[in-house]
Amino acid sequence: MKIRRNIILFKLDRFFGGLWPLSALAVVYFQQITGSYAFAMSVFGIGSIIQSLSEMPANVVSDRAGRRTALIISASLVLASFIAFALAGNIGSGALLIFGGVMWGMARAFANGTDDAIMYETAKELGQEGKYDVIFARTNTWWQVGLAVAALIAALVTYFYSLNVLAWVSAALAVIPVIIAFEFVEPNIHRKSLANSWRHFVTAWKEFKKNKKLHNLAFAQVFHRGVGTTIHRIEGAYFNTLIPTWLVNITRIIKQLAGALSFVIAPHIRKLGFLKILMASQLCVFLLRSVGLAINNFATPFVMSFVNIFFGFTTTAQSALLQKELSHEQRATMGSFVSLLGGLAAALVFYIAGVIADASSVYVAIIALTLCNLVSAGWYYKLLKRYQ
Repeated sequence: MKIRRNIILFKLDRFFGGLWPLSALAVVYFQQITGSYAFAMSVFGIGSIIQSLSEMPANVVSDRAGRRTALIISASLVLASFIAFALAGNIGSGALLIFGGVMWGMARAFANGTDDAIMYETAKELGQEGKYDVIFARTNTWWQVGLAVAALIAALVTYFYSLNVLAWVSAALAVIPVIIAFEFVEPNIHRKSLANSWRHFVTAWKEFKKNKKLHNLAFAQVFHRGVGTTIHRIEGAYFNTLIPTWLVNITRIIKQLAGALSFVIAPHIRKLGFLKILMASQLCVFLLRSVGLAINNFATPFVMSFVNIFFGFTTTAQSALLQKELSHEQRATMGSFVSLLGGLAAALVFYIAGVIADASSVYVAIIALTLCNLVSAGWYYKLLKRYQ
């Protein structure tokens, strides 16, 4: 079956999609250009707002025009975003950073919901619907490997050159996912579904409102991802206060390899129950980050890098739980409701963290965000009691 090649393409797409060498130091790079952590974090915050505003139309396009089309648009917008970031460093333009953030947000809107939807539909067409979480975990292992390779490239480049050079290297590598996106095969299951776009949207919204369990899972995930994404973006700036810039990328390699290992392990612990996995993982993340913050020295970035050993567990569990609650016809569109809320939450957390960092220190901002991991663990415990 021609659709089977999507399985390989998922892995290639995740690997090269994770190949953003600037990622770990993006906040540091933006702060160097603008002189403000609040502005630097707002680049991602604005991107999250744009993502939220674009989620519905982008995923109606995905449901109507096709998953492949949405992925092509997403990869092209990422390329435009990275070029804008690189140019901003050359001319010292905050406006270009904002433009890049807008492009990044739109790219995420087209990818969110679509990437999981095409993976689920491919698995269903191959008769492997029951193994979706296994396919998801194995595929995302390559995402973490891509992030690790990106960190290695970043360590080498920043040892000899500036962050602006690293931004241009990132832009050049972003061409590859565009090429990969054109190679995807549209699932036949999706081709059969056609409806009026507005009616499609309204139906999806009504189904979302009726599903109480989806509500609870969605809001827990929104909080979890908002906090997690912000820590991921700002921790490089914190680490850079403790260790040299090039060494920050070495800790990112450790972090992403730990993430890759977590996706390898994830399918083997599925019998524990997804909600139990989410609760335990968030509690462990809180404890490990707390240890790193308590010692607050050269060893901290290395200790906190191992937090990512739980990332594959939580990401796989969240996706599997949500996919089970989503209807086939509105799979990408309904997934967008979750992403829309998550984007708005992330934008708010990005800005608050930036303000705290400017007013006090990045260290204090990380402490506040780490406390939120404990709140997240409690939230999942409540869901576990209700649904299991």
